[in-house]
Amino acid sequence: MPATPTPPRCIIADDLRASRELLRAWITECGYKCTTVSNGCDAWAAVNHAHPQLIVSDIEMPVASGLDLLCSLRKHASTDFQSIPVIVISSLRDDDIRSFVDEAGGTFFLAKPLNKKVTQRVVRGLHDLASIKNDEFLWRPEEPIESAKQISPTLRRLYREVLEKGPKFR
Repeated sequence: MPATPTPPRCIIADDLRASRELLRAWITECGYKCTTVSNGCDAWAAVNHAHPQLIVSDIEMPVASGLDLLCSLRKHASTDFQSIPVIVISSLRDDDIRSFVDEAGGTFFLAKPLNKKVTQRVVRGLHDLASIKNDEFLWRPEEPIESAKQISPTLRRLYREVLEKGPKFR
């Protein structure tokens, strides 16, 4: 009898328990085994322990932000860490959020409130990034970021800290 394949692992980092549990349910339906944590520091420890195939991280969290986590992954000496897909999520509203996430090395950005169908489509489509990045359906959130015309001081502060200090974890 053939061995049952090990499901891919996902780390979900969000300081809101309800968001973590919702994401866990949705991503588990996509075939992943999920571990949830409430901040970037715990996410870093979980990444080192579990060696996930996917990370979903909020931007604004206590102890260490999602941008701290992302920067540390992308600047890590190991290409295994550098290449983990990271879906960045946030309720912060800022016209430049997608470009900040791209510059930091995020694989994809999803605005909160999250939509199950969109989230699962992105998770399932990670093997074909070009198609999901060009999928117009995924770029039409119910409250479009493009029309927000807002600047988030929190996002800009977190981004500036990551740029100035570099990777928080090694």
